[in-house]
Amino acid sequence: MAQGDPGLNSVEVIDGGGALALQWDDGRSLRFHAIWLRDNALDAASRSPQNGQRLVTLQDIPADTRIAAARIDGGELAVTFAPEGKTVHFPAAWLLAQAYDARPQQRPGWTAPEIETWDAALSAQLPDGDFRRLTRDPDALRA
Repeated sequence: MAQGDPGLNSVEVIDGGGALALQWDDGRSLRFHAIWLRDNALDAASRSPQNGQRLVTLQDIPADTRIAAARIDGGELAVTFAPEGKTVHFPAAWLLAQAYDARPQQRPGWTAPEIETWDAALSAQLPDGDFRRLTRDPDALRA
């Protein structure tokens, strides 16, 4: 784990083994689904140790895959998958980097760059009209 990365605090198997919930030392809570974890397994039978190429496809993973057990093992997450009985270790830093369940951290007053805020400049772009005319005249409403 990189210097300054939070460590794993706890793990809980949820949804009948369909997912797990991780708690981190910094208070973050992240979920990972069983099929996603199994599909992204980092063991030598699932990925080439030489180049990281995936050696299994989604079709190779049993459709009824679920998490039979999960524990924190030396700062890594150890997950045992059923029905295979396969245990795979996931580095904590790797899980943080891959987290698809994370909410972006936002500061008060933060607005995403793709959001157009409503300010005085926007008011000139808004259409307006007389309500009575708009409710009676379809041409006025279209305009």
